[in-house]
Amino acid sequence: MNIAELRKQGLELLSRSGFDAPEHECDYLLSGALKLPLLTLHLDPQREITPREAERIVGFFKRRAAREPAQYILGTAPFRDLELEVTPAVLIPRPETEELVDLALERAPRNGSVLDMGTGSGAIPLALKSERPDLHITAVDLSPDALEVAQRNSQKLKLAVDFRHSDLWSALEGRIFDLVTANLPYVSEDEYKECSQEIFFEPVMALTAPDNGLALMKKMIADLSLHLSPGGWAIFELSHHQNPVICQFGRALGFAAECKYDMAGKARFVLLQKV
Repeated sequence: MNIAELRKQGLELLSRSGFDAPEHECDYLLSGALKLPLLTLHLDPQREITPREAERIVGFFKRRAAREPAQYILGTAPFRDLELEVTPAVLIPRPETEELVDLALERAPRNGSVLDMGTGSGAIPLALKSERPDLHITAVDLSPDALEVAQRNSQKLKLAVDFRHSDLWSALEGRIFDLVTANLPYVSEDEYKECSQEIFFEPVMALTAPDNGLALMKKMIADLSLHLSPGGWAIFELSHHQNPVICQFGRALGFAAECKYDMAGKARFVLLQKV
């Protein structure tokens, strides 16, 4: 079998499953599975594929047709300039979270101490360390399985981040940071029920929180002043409709608060500064 024949089989499977862009889905899987640039797929369609490899990739097409995310199927996801291992123990990194990294880079002092709360695959701290080697970064998560993925990513990328098991601040008593980033669970239980099929493959504990998705953020912010240096920043990713609530909550605790919009024009981030 060659690439063209395999691609045709994939397109048939994915088209029947109702994807809006089956060509994109097919090519993404083919490129990732064969470790070939997209351009090569189209310039060399007669390239031969071994029967074993073809069988494996057809299996990938079937899994994607069942709406399993392509990143879990391939076991990797891009994030800024990094390629990260992802498993069903961690969320798939989103493009919006890359914008959180930009906000963090703008506010991280030289040789500053940084904490990433709810780190998952380690996407945020590893990207920060990659682009700012001077930073001293700690990252925590409640899930031991997620931390194993993050540590493997750290080792593979040769980026030194201190990963720790912690329930929010529980393992960080007495620690002070210049910058805190957090992409905590913020989907409400009602919102979760309406999510796309792909979401149900991701770890629910990393997605949902009580109190309309606000419980963990509020609990974290309640003790934030104990762990943030004067003038330091905390940056949260959240849903646009939660933004005013978290801004008001932060101001009530004495923080300066501002909202930042993502590339789609949604109020995606809240920034709190200790004044």
